[in-house]
Amino acid sequence: MMLLQLGPSPAPGQRRTGPLGRSARLGLCAVFAGSLFSIVDGHGSARFRDPHILSEPSAWILHLLMLMLFVVLVGTLASTLAGTRAVFRVQIAAVGALLGGCVVAALAGELTSGSLWGFPLADLVWWFDVVMLVVGLASTALAMVLGTPGCEIGVLRELAAYLFRGRPAPRADAPPCILGLHALDNWERRRAALRSTQTSAP
Repeated sequence: MMLLQLGPSPAPGQRRTGPLGRSARLGLCAVFAGSLFSIVDGHGSARFRDPHILSEPSAWILHLLMLMLFVVLVGTLASTLAGTRAVFRVQIAAVGALLGGCVVAALAGELTSGSLWGFPLADLVWWFDVVMLVVGLASTALAMVLGTPGCEIGVLRELAAYLFRGRPAPRADAPPCILGLHALDNWERRRAALRSTQTSAP
């Protein structure tokens, strides 16, 4: 299929996902898209300014998942651009900068409107969720098309290596996924290998 030739070519010996893995990523794309459309409407970030949203468990789950996605994204890009030794320090710095921005936004809200939650903190959180959902949706779609195994963010490692280094990313095991996509990929790969062995046996 010509579609599968888009993007970086796999490095020698690099595995690609099978039909089941790609189908799972299609489902994950639907989850990202549904979550994105649930918070993006005509009101934009104003919807998050209502303090009532602080009592909604679904909102906190979304924030937590997007924070985890952010940490994985930062680690993936750092490992490609700065090496694996710098990953933890870069992740700590990124999370620290994010939390620092939230503190500054909360203090600005307290000084201007007498409330920690509202503009600009609520807007900052909304934009963070939207950007991370877009990143998750785009990376999952790319991982599905290109057949990148493991965590969907791993596809950005391949693209970053080509954009900034002009060569494939060093071969590495597929990054683990919170949802278990790496386990699904490994199972599908073993199943395909077993089927191939049985077919070639006399």
